[in-house]
Amino acid sequence: MINKILNKYPKKRPKLTKKILKIYKNEYRQNRNSKIFSYFESWLHKSIKKLKNKKQKTLEIGAGTLNHLKYENIDNKNHLYDIIEPKKFLLKKNKFINKINNCYKNFENTPNNFYNRIISCATLEHLVELPKFLAVTSFKLSKRGYHSHSIPCEGCFSWNVVNRLLMGLIFKLRTGCNYNLLMQHEHVNNFYEIYNLIKYFYKKIEIKFSYPLYFNQHFSFYANITFSNARYWRCKKYLLYLKKNNKKFI
Repeated sequence: MINKILNKYPKKRPKLTKKILKIYKNEYRQNRNSKIFSYFESWLHKSIKKLKNKKQKTLEIGAGTLNHLKYENIDNKNHLYDIIEPKKFLLKKNKFINKINNCYKNFENTPNNFYNRIISCATLEHLVELPKFLAVTSFKLSKRGYHSHSIPCEGCFSWNVVNRLLMGLIFKLRTGCNYNLLMQHEHVNNFYEIYNLIKYFYKKIEIKFSYPLYFNQHFSFYANITFSNARYWRCKKYLLYLKKNNKKFI
């Protein structure tokens, strides 16, 4: 099973229609700043595992409009907080920007054996190079460092009903565009792919499920996966395979 998943990567992001491209930036920014979405997605942020010691180092992947920072008690003098966010237009005139130490374009450019925590909210489903991300970042963590990532239960019952059907109808009425085309462009990884890849590269895994029933992926909109203790030999083997086969990621 895991070989079938690994062989899907690197994934290619489906192209957007011209009509969606015209509204893309505005829709993306509105989604990130929406009070309604913020209320429903607050679980994503609250479920991220917090650091016990403020004098530690965090790397946030896909920081967007920095909407996670209000959930963190950051002391600028003691807590080093780095981010990765390629969409620079999301950071313009942001009130939290002074809390950021470094903004990187790519996770490969970050220092090794450095971070106590690597986190993200609704980001892993977007990564076309997800196995490479999981393998490379195992070497970015310090001793006893961990990952904590909140994701939508993409591809599961509750998420499909509410997000793809209900939100799709609202989006269609509001913009005249096909919501599924936008989601296929954005969410290239589903819950099962993310979870199984994490299990392949890491030993210690804890998972929490959100409302409405907090039971499993089919009866939850979101999940938080906290993991550590990398299987370094698998990480090295996969990265060596990519190097030998000259695989490039989009």
